[in-house]
Amino acid sequence: MQKRFLALDGLRGVCAVCVLFNHCVDFFHKGPLILHGFLAVDVFFIMSGFVIALTYEEKLKRRGETGAYLFSRARRLFPTYWIGATFNISIFVALISAGYIVSQDTWWMVWLLIPLTTVLMIPDYVTPDGLAYPAMNGVAWSLFTEWIAYIVYGFSMHRWRTGLLFVLAILGWGLIASVGVWSGRGWFGGFERSTLLTWGVLRCLSGFAMGVVIFRIHKHPLFERLPVISTELLLLFWLCLAGLGSGQIRPVFDPIIVMILSPALICLLIRSDFKAPRFCKELGELSYPLYVIHPGIILLATYTPVFGLDRGINPVGGLFVVGLCLFMAWIVAKVVSGQRRQIRERYYNFNVPVR
Repeated sequence: MQKRFLALDGLRGVCAVCVLFNHCVDFFHKGPLILHGFLAVDVFFIMSGFVIALTYEEKLKRRGETGAYLFSRARRLFPTYWIGATFNISIFVALISAGYIVSQDTWWMVWLLIPLTTVLMIPDYVTPDGLAYPAMNGVAWSLFTEWIAYIVYGFSMHRWRTGLLFVLAILGWGLIASVGVWSGRGWFGGFERSTLLTWGVLRCLSGFAMGVVIFRIHKHPLFERLPVISTELLLLFWLCLAGLGSGQIRPVFDPIIVMILSPALICLLIRSDFKAPRFCKELGELSYPLYVIHPGIILLATYTPVFGLDRGINPVGGLFVVGLCLFMAWIVAKVVSGQRRQIRERYYNFNVPVR
């Protein structure tokens, strides 16, 4: 059985909260509460590469079974995603139907195309709003690009040399940083139709490749020379990075966070994993449900008077929204966990020989 890194679970949960607060625009003050929370997505990509390599690399090298590996990922990820997507689609359609969101989408786009493409995680290149996933508030694009990384890894990347993966990660990140500085866009991009298959895929593959590199070196004797630091301090360090700066685009600061500080932070968390507190497991279990369930609640809070946030800044209403997102994520996590437990029990009982 593969080791579970509780420290990375903790970081995954903290990053999901950062994304949530980044989407809480104008709830607590003008702009998002955690200004660089969107960079948590790149941390997700790195951790995803590490965890996938940790779980599947030896199996893929010994037996292949790429189809079984991809089916295993689908079985684990899609039930939670479908619950979140159904919830978000319902709110999105209700808001458009009630006139809270003014949209140029036709009825068949709202009632058929957007729900279908969202559930299937297919980018929407038809509706006039320009978003790849209108009902998911800028989160499904990263899940889509991760599936591209899963496929590339399953068919070929797991056989690539570590040095090659490192070079490709640096080159990919370097290209993103160069274009960001030249264009003035910074690191922000990937969720629009125009950048999903270029900027978005490059962000994901670069981070994923670096995660695989970290997996391959994490048992090297030199890795043992890294200092052991409290998990709580390392998680606090990430929160400080995500909250630094003003609302302006910072095309130099963002690449430093993604290319240098984030991989270093993940390495230190892996090195110090034996010191990880128990609450990291709970944070990790909430991370994916929180990531996929919160967009609908944010839409509801932004466009309707339900939480009193449609009229402007309201910290009390904002805290209630955050609490509701966490509560809904907890419910989804429990539901999915219960379903998996029932499936395991049925499988076990079915395969126990009758004496």
